[in-house]
Amino acid sequence: MKYKDYQVTDFIKDDFFVEWVKNPDSEAKDFWIEWLASNPEQIGAINQARQFINALEYTEHEPLKRDEYAEMFENILRQEKPKTFPLTQRNYTRILLNVAVVSLIILSTFYYLYFISGHSRNIEPETEVTVNVKSNPKGRKSLTKLPDGTLVKLNAESILTYNSQFGIDVRSVELRGEAFFDVMSNDNLPFVIKAGGIETQVIGTSFNVRAFEDERDTQIIVVSGEVTVSDDLGNSIMLNPHEMLEYNRYEKTLKKSVCSDLKRFVAWKDGILIFDNDPFDIVIDKLEQWYDVEIELAENFHVPGDYTGEYSNKSLEIVLDGISYASGFKYSINGNKILITQ
Repeated sequence: MKYKDYQVTDFIKDDFFVEWVKNPDSEAKDFWIEWLASNPEQIGAINQARQFINALEYTEHEPLKRDEYAEMFENILRQEKPKTFPLTQRNYTRILLNVAVVSLIILSTFYYLYFISGHSRNIEPETEVTVNVKSNPKGRKSLTKLPDGTLVKLNAESILTYNSQFGIDVRSVELRGEAFFDVMSNDNLPFVIKAGGIETQVIGTSFNVRAFEDERDTQIIVVSGEVTVSDDLGNSIMLNPHEMLEYNRYEKTLKKSVCSDLKRFVAWKDGILIFDNDPFDIVIDKLEQWYDVEIELAENFHVPGDYTGEYSNKSLEIVLDGISYASGFKYSINGNKILITQ
C-alpha cells in the first residue's frame, strides 16, 4: 500500500487510517508518526483527512458508513468540466435556484456540526504533526539541542529529522549521514535512532552513528553507557563502551567488535581531522567533505601511497601543506577548486 501516493479521499477510504484517527493505539500511532517523518509532504493531506473524519463523528447518532462519507467528500472535491448551454431566462432562474439550495445545505450542515452536535461532545482541536529537519552541507558541522535536552553534533553532509511530538510519547529521530549523540537519560522513554537500515535504542548514553547512503556499512560506536541495536530481521545486539557494531546493508549482517582506537572515529566532533593509513582517494574524499571543496588531479598524476596525519582545527592550506610535503605533490587553490599536480 503506497500511502505516499494517496490523496485526501484515499486516506478517508482507508480502514487502517480511519481506525487510527478514531481509536489510536500505540502501534498505529508509532506507524503514522514514523511514516510522516519520512513523508513530510503528505502532512497537509493527512490533517485534512483527519479533520473531515472527526467532523463526521461529532454526532452521537449512528455515523455515516465509510463508503458513504468518502463518496460525499469525493463529490465535494471533484471538479468536473461544466457543460455549456445557452443562458436563457429559464436557465438563469435554474442557476439561481441551484445556488440557493447548495448554499442552504452548506449553511445547515455547518450549523448542525458546530452549534448543535458540538454541544453533545467536548471538541478539542486536532494537533497537527510537523517535521523538524536539521541538515548540514559540505564543510559545515552543527550542534543541536533536542526538546528533551539531548545534544546532537551533526557532521557535514548529514540530515537529522524528528517530529513535533518528540519527547511527548516518543523520542525517535532519523539520521542520514553522521552524528554524535549525548542522550539525556529517561528510563520511561527510550531514545531511538533509525539510520542506515538499523535501529539503535538507548536510555541515556553517548555514542557515534555513521550512516552515509553511499557507504556499504552503518557504524555504531559507544563511548559511554550501553545501546541496543536491531535490524529488520529481528536480530538484536547490545553494545557497551568502546564497542563497535558494523551493519552491512547489502548482506544484512551485523558484526560486533572492540574499538581499539575510539578517537579515530569520534574526533571529528571536536574539529580534529584524522588520516590513519588512508588511501589517497579517501584522503581526497575527507578533504572535500571537511572543507567543502572540489579536488582535481592533474592528467598523468602519480597517485601516492597511504597517508597518516592529524590536524586539530587547522585551515585547508595548512592541511594541504602537510599532506603535499609527505606525499610529494604540489597544489593550487582557485576559490573552492583545488588542482593537484606532481
